[in-house]
Amino acid sequence: MDVIAQILSIISCAGIIFSFQLKNNRHLFLVQTISAVCFGISYLLLGAYDGFLINVIAFTNTFVLLNKKLKKPPILTAICIGYIVVPLISLLCFEKVWTTTLVITTIISFVIAISQIAYTIAMWKNNGKAIRTVRLFAVTPAWLAYNITVFSLGGIICESFNIISIIISFIGYGKDGFEK
Repeated sequence: MDVIAQILSIISCAGIIFSFQLKNNRHLFLVQTISAVCFGISYLLLGAYDGFLINVIAFTNTFVLLNKKLKKPPILTAICIGYIVVPLISLLCFEKVWTTTLVITTIISFVIAISQIAYTIAMWKNNGKAIRTVRLFAVTPAWLAYNITVFSLGGIICESFNIISIIISFIGYGKDGFEK
């Protein structure tokens, strides 16, 4: 299972890295939706349940963004609440033995949840610059720490390349060259 999980995480990695080179936010959301599904499955196979659940919410978020009829404030609120609740659900329902790694992973999961909320708001505002800025300075560092903790090779590679990819997109499009 670990081999399949690592392969899925590497496929997801390629999708995420590619997505930041897309100028159109709708295309970015579509590629990130597919990648979130693959990453979610890889985390599930690794036994990283909070990573799995956060990716389910990320998938739901980008799916909603791709379907404008669903894009309503109550759904945004539910998504943001979901991000905060996930680490608690994972901790209370899936983890039976408290270890130092579990505590660190849970703390990182809460940091991810908060950064994902900021990222979600930027995505809902359809602001390409804000999407990439929040990803670069909040989401990516939190996921990098998480992926190191749960040893997701694709996740580690992905977040490392995300930093480079986002910087390249800023250079290529300039700071104001994204959809707003």
